[in-house]
Amino acid sequence: MPEKIVSVIITVYNIKQYFDDCMRSVLGQTYKDIEIILVDDGATDGSGELCDEYAKKDSRIRVIHKENGGLMSAWSAGVKAAEGRYALFIDGDDWVDTEMVEELLKYASPDPDIKEIVSSNYIIEKKNEKRKASHGAAPGVYEKEKLSELRTRLLGEETRPVIMSRCMKLITRQLILDNMHYLDYSIRMAEDVNIILPCLLDADRLTILEDGFFYHYRTIGESMAHGYDKRLLDNIKLDYHTFLGIMKDKGVSNAQEQMDKEYVRLLFLVMKNGLRANDPGATAHIKDVFKSDEIAEVIRKTPVTVSEKSNRLVYYGMKHPIIPVIIAIRFIIKMYDKVTAGAN
Repeated sequence: MPEKIVSVIITVYNIKQYFDDCMRSVLGQTYKDIEIILVDDGATDGSGELCDEYAKKDSRIRVIHKENGGLMSAWSAGVKAAEGRYALFIDGDDWVDTEMVEELLKYASPDPDIKEIVSSNYIIEKKNEKRKASHGAAPGVYEKEKLSELRTRLLGEETRPVIMSRCMKLITRQLILDNMHYLDYSIRMAEDVNIILPCLLDADRLTILEDGFFYHYRTIGESMAHGYDKRLLDNIKLDYHTFLGIMKDKGVSNAQEQMDKEYVRLLFLVMKNGLRANDPGATAHIKDVFKSDEIAEVIRKTPVTVSEKSNRLVYYGMKHPIIPVIIAIRFIIKMYDKVTAGAN
């Protein structure tokens, strides 16, 4: 087994108050033969200097300091500098269980020519809530025909069969390097899909663990997916064309069908963003967006399954974007937000 078989790549940007938790979890790994690459993406809060302090204490640590370029720019710099057979990504404000690397390696193929992904599950860590999140597909090993079938439904499902985060996974580093030419560094929504999608389409083997809730995802503040942002629709359109291009390039037979469904599901975020906007013009904006010919047509032609009650309400508004309907749904959503905020 080669040295530094796992390269742990940690992205660091203005997360100083959480960084010690992350580093304790990595330095305490029961599997010791790892290299740790800290990528300081132009941090301004002292977390970049903290990276250097850790590097002085442990010879397994290397630090990359770079100008701020965003998360994709940071982790890709780490991949290029890494030496391990596998990459394991951790965001600097998250943490992992100390047995994570050792446990994931138990499921790795002994064949050095196999390009693979070994994925655990994760726990969402909010201030007053802990919630387990798992893959939609059944645990097990996916190869050949079984993996080919899975590729026909990677996107567009209500519950994705494979969680598209680059974290919580051991990924053959060469698999990532082979697909980095697909990266569009202007993507800011669903950006991990930009690399995990082509990797899944090229992998020889995918293993999904049954349990293994090793990764702890700390939610801090409002992300683009949760807070109102006028750029969201443009980002989703960019996702659509980028991911559709990847699937067509990889020969996915139902690429268009998958991406049309995925587009509709991403449009849920646009509707929710608009409904939550504290803007007197938000109602008219929602109406204009969802009455536009392009969006109205894709929603009409691409029905999707919606089981969650609040999403059914949002879906109704997407299909019937008239002022009285939008006003009513906005009121319900805002009341729901007020109640849940009070509960926290």
